[in-house]
Amino acid sequence: MNDFPLNLLMGMIAGFSVSVPLGPAGLFCIQRTLSKGQRSGLVAGIGAAASDVIYASLAILSLSFISNLIETNKNLLFFVSGIALMIIGIAIFSSNPIKQLRQNRESKKFWEDFLTGFVMSFTNPGCLFLIIGVFAFLGTSVDRSSGSFIISAILLGVFLGATLWWFLLSTFVSLFRKRFRLRQLWYINRVAGIAIMLLGGVAATKGLTNMLRMLIH
Repeated sequence: MNDFPLNLLMGMIAGFSVSVPLGPAGLFCIQRTLSKGQRSGLVAGIGAAASDVIYASLAILSLSFISNLIETNKNLLFFVSGIALMIIGIAIFSSNPIKQLRQNRESKKFWEDFLTGFVMSFTNPGCLFLIIGVFAFLGTSVDRSSGSFIISAILLGVFLGATLWWFLLSTFVSLFRKRFRLRQLWYINRVAGIAIMLLGGVAATKGLTNMLRMLIH
């Protein structure tokens, strides 16, 4: 029982650490915060946090099997996740901030923000290895043989730590939201969309190139 606070803290540090790098999920959180408000950005981040918990669970419960599976199929995963990111980037690029603001007044549709944030984080298999690396750095020696109480503390901590980061990021961005005019929001949509498309394009190209190289050899 006394180990619960320590494991919770370790999980929070891990969850916070893996969320800080500004990848596609971070760009999406910023775009949603500016376009729809702080709550939409936070919900998108919570979706990403839920994905982190799944990867942390895989890292704890079946580390060797999942690591080998992803390592064996990493090129295909890079290609598929890259295509998914490109589709999301195109959707953001072509979205209308004026229409989004109007829809935000009429209907929140937070589930869309949550689901998209989840997908953008879950389609990045590198999150698993990042979590494994953070666990190793923190000296977290938890595996499937650990008690359910300890594992639950770690996973809860990962979710809380990741959510804390998304709360801080969405709150910080929201402070400057009113300074942006509609034309600037339009440009931000374009920039965020292009950035996410480029990240997806790089991942898809890397995966496809490596698969072709393996077929040739």
